[in-house]
Amino acid sequence: MRIYVCVKQTPDSSSVYIDPITGQVDGERFVQILNPADACAVEAAVRIKEQLGGNIMVLTLGPHDAEGALRASLALGADSAMRLWTHQATEWGPFTVATALAAYIQHETPLADLILCGDTSSDWASGIVGPALAQYLNLPQVTGVAQFTTTQEGSSIMLRLTRKLERGYRELIEAEPPLLITVTSDLNEPRYPSLPAHLAALKAKIPVIDPLTLMKSNAWQSEADETILVEMHTPRPRPRHIAAPNSKHSPYQRIGEIVSGGTAARKVRLVEGTPDELAKALVEFLQDKGFV
Repeated sequence: MRIYVCVKQTPDSSSVYIDPITGQVDGERFVQILNPADACAVEAAVRIKEQLGGNIMVLTLGPHDAEGALRASLALGADSAMRLWTHQATEWGPFTVATALAAYIQHETPLADLILCGDTSSDWASGIVGPALAQYLNLPQVTGVAQFTTTQEGSSIMLRLTRKLERGYRELIEAEPPLLITVTSDLNEPRYPSLPAHLAALKAKIPVIDPLTLMKSNAWQSEADETILVEMHTPRPRPRHIAAPNSKHSPYQRIGEIVSGGTAARKVRLVEGTPDELAKALVEFLQDKGFV
């Protein structure tokens, strides 16, 4: 089975810092990692190869720094890697990126049996590249896959896929290759590569191809800039609502409102009396609730 995995190198979310005064992202603090959903896609491909055999190629479009994502994929168990890059790609949107990836895959032989992508990236999270790639390759697609199993009967391979839908619903689908699948970061837990695998990945030679030599001359010029960045800022904390007691009530009633936090569903009972009466009421309450 010939498997392609499209990956992307993204900043680790814990390393992203936005200056609160200028509103600019401090790029020097970025720690670049393999996109988490893409890492799950590579792990899924490796498990399929271990079960059914085959060959895995990881593919990315990015500058020289993007080789970190490819080497991380090789350490996980991919067989080969390819990087596409041209300086004009810095202005490309997700549709043009998908066009470049599709152009390379179409020129490769043998044709892909299965293409895996992360459903979204941790930086822009557009979720466009995978579906657009399936459209350009004229392949059936299943998006948002959170679980799947693979079975083989003779020469026939069957995939049982579970998609995540809105409001917690799930959809079970059976599909046969050739196929494109986008997976979520909940699909699996990527393995921790061994030291020899890391060293081999660091020494691997990764070829680079200019995608413009494979694309149509005007393919990368047809996409308009659909994203306008207005502002960036750190998430603002939600204001905490503090229930104010009714000033017309007695002090006894206001204490009850403060204890309940203004929530009508929370039952609050205040007890008055001597210390012996208060202790007796507390014991009765604990006995009634089954604590003693």
